[in-house]
Amino acid sequence: MSNAPITQEMSIPEIVAQYPQTQSVFSRYGLFVEGYKALAHENLFATSKVHQLDLASLLKDLNQAAQG
Repeated sequence: MSNAPITQEMSIPEIVAQYPQTQSVFSRYGLFVEGYKALAHENLFATSKVHQLDLASLLKDLNQAAQG
């Protein structure tokens, strides 16, 4: 497990691979990795725009989950 922060340039599968505990955060935001192939190719910035999510809040929640 890495200590590097999660950034908007990372993809959801990349984040979940490094920080499995973030899966629940993505679920709360309505983002389900399984079955949605576009998420594998979009970075978090693009995903937040497409799904009209508050990127700053998402990053905060993800980084809190990643830190345990």
